[in-house]
Amino acid sequence: MLAFLSNGITSTIIDKGSIVWMPLPRFDSPSVFSRLLDDNYGGEFSILPIEDDWEVKISYISSNVLKTEFSKNGKRSVIIDVMPLGEAGIIRHISSDDKLRLKLDPVFDYGLRRGIIEEKKEGIKINDPGKTDCIALFSNLKLNRTSPDTWIVDKGKGFIYMVYSADTKFGPFHKPFRRSVNKSFKLSVKFWKQTVIKKKNRISDPTLRQLYDTSLTVLLASIYQPTGAPIAAPTTSLPEVIGGKRNWDYRFAWIRDSSIISEGLLYADYIVEARRILGFLLGLINFTSKPFLHPLYTVDGGNPPPEREITWLNGFKGSRPVRIGNAAAEQVQLDVEGIFINAIYEYFRRTKDKKFINSHWEKLEHIADWESKNWRMRDSGIWEERGVKRHYTHSKVMMWVALDKIGKMAIEIGKEDRWSDAKEQIKSWIMENCVNSGFTRYAGTDEVDASLLTLPLYGFVKAKDETFLQTLKKIENDLYVSGYVKRYRTDFMGEAMHPFTLASAWLARTYIRLGKIEKAELLLKNLYISPLGLIGEHVNIERKEFTGNFPQMFTHAQVLVALEEMMSSAHTD
Repeated sequence: MLAFLSNGITSTIIDKGSIVWMPLPRFDSPSVFSRLLDDNYGGEFSILPIEDDWEVKISYISSNVLKTEFSKNGKRSVIIDVMPLGEAGIIRHISSDDKLRLKLDPVFDYGLRRGIIEEKKEGIKINDPGKTDCIALFSNLKLNRTSPDTWIVDKGKGFIYMVYSADTKFGPFHKPFRRSVNKSFKLSVKFWKQTVIKKKNRISDPTLRQLYDTSLTVLLASIYQPTGAPIAAPTTSLPEVIGGKRNWDYRFAWIRDSSIISEGLLYADYIVEARRILGFLLGLINFTSKPFLHPLYTVDGGNPPPEREITWLNGFKGSRPVRIGNAAAEQVQLDVEGIFINAIYEYFRRTKDKKFINSHWEKLEHIADWESKNWRMRDSGIWEERGVKRHYTHSKVMMWVALDKIGKMAIEIGKEDRWSDAKEQIKSWIMENCVNSGFTRYAGTDEVDASLLTLPLYGFVKAKDETFLQTLKKIENDLYVSGYVKRYRTDFMGEAMHPFTLASAWLARTYIRLGKIEKAELLLKNLYISPLGLIGEHVNIERKEFTGNFPQMFTHAQVLVALEEMMSSAHTD
């Protein structure tokens, strides 16, 4: 069972006591522990019982605080993991009735260079042989080295603290400051307890309540604290299909995903955090060309790196290639400005913050001007199809949304809505070219895709609109599979094998608008596959397990929105 932890700087994936994925020093950096993508050569940081056949229990004892408990013959070993705030590292608090085995095997730059280990009086130092990067490990428990990368940890209570430094010269071995690991551990735990406000009194169903609390936690944990940029997912190259090639890197700030995450936090009343994301996105808008030149950016707001393959890693369960970077950065995606504006409008609707809108009006006005002049373009669409450009219905609708919401905000702050004619032109074009009894995936086809479920969610039509109801019926017939929803039947790589979790959340929100609350609840409960409440990108129905990158932030965001809407009758048509 995979668990996720983050401290707003970087993150880790932990599998039963073993850190199997950890990029350092930040979310989109090269990984140092990569066993998730190569069992033999990826490297790991594990603390496990010496003997086999221990019973293992894994749970979040608090938001973003993980407990792994090993038990056997009356003996217990408990590891509580938390990532300390403000630094690229992890604290592993241990309470054990027996000795444990620690394996520390960092392999820098995505499994390319095995670290050089040096034992020092204060702790253990591991250098990157190709660069200046360094990892330091400290413990107040006795460690006895038994092999180059393995130590036996004495029984008892204590901690193991690992921290990254970009250069040994300013790392923890060279700065004469006293380390207070216990204080960092306690205050980091306290921070997450105080930050994540749980909905115990509002959601009676325990499954839905855990989905809500976990979703809120991972959204907050996805935000890169130095800039306010949220990542789409903390992993790369977890495949949609085991052995397949749909393996992509999601460790970046997508305009689309970031806006959806901001919307989710707004629905959960995390106004400050949502506004911080919007502020990051506003800082990326340029006036020279398309407002968002790229669909995605690095977490510091930089241009996205080129996509390349890491040929020396075998991939998750042999699924090659392992990719870093994402070639979607090369695409034209026309929907992203509209999704962003929808989040801006949701912020304004809830706060009436005219000062915020006025201070960024030139950027919002530029978006509206650009959309009104360029809506006739083809694009790659929300599904980022490679080598294909079409008139995607969803993209056209989101351009309509951008003009609709900016026009409404203009009137609210005493300005003129100059884009109403262009907005009506877009809608007329969609109704003439993208309807075949119901809405279609793109102009000139009778196929549907799950993105059409968003049309009533963004206000383009009502959920009870006859054209949309015909669309819904076709989606239910063509894409609904055993309680889940595929995003489409086929794309540029062939058949879409597994349902797409975001589509389930969209359909749930649609059913809420139609008053079909039981159907909506069932769709959301079907996403509760991981006992930790984490949600992946796709679902293998036969195996009842997630595939693709994990956890998937935009699904968690839309689950949050769906549950908030379910608790209110205001969103039923």
